[in-house]
Amino acid sequence: MSKKYGKIAKISLLMLILFVVISAFNYVRAEDSLLTKMETQAENFLTTGADQSNISTSNIAKEFSGLGQILTMIGAGVMVAVTTYMGIKYLTAGPEAQAKLKTQLIGVVVSGVVIFGAYGIWKLVIEIASTF
Repeated sequence: MSKKYGKIAKISLLMLILFVVISAFNYVRAEDSLLTKMETQAENFLTTGADQSNISTSNIAKEFSGLGQILTMIGAGVMVAVTTYMGIKYLTAGPEAQAKLKTQLIGVVVSGVVIFGAYGIWKLVIEIASTF
């Protein structure tokens, strides 16, 4: 019975020490003047941004359209290469390997949809960004 009470005493002592350590660091360092200063800086930031709101989403879209076309062409080339590679591998593989290739084909199809649907995704992003 004394071993049981000794364990309980040790656990209680450890919990008390843990409580004291945790409660020693539990004090607030915020001051009212710091909060007021932060609010003033935030309001100044927002008013400066509102004054300089000449950013046009159509200008951004025009500047990035060339990059999008390049990335789409690269993606199309990679899709052709991957599809050709998987096709050759499928033709030369045994039945078990063909089953694995069919499951990998799902990733290729999803990648193709994303690559060739990038224009629609880009238009969706532009429409959402223009509402803000």
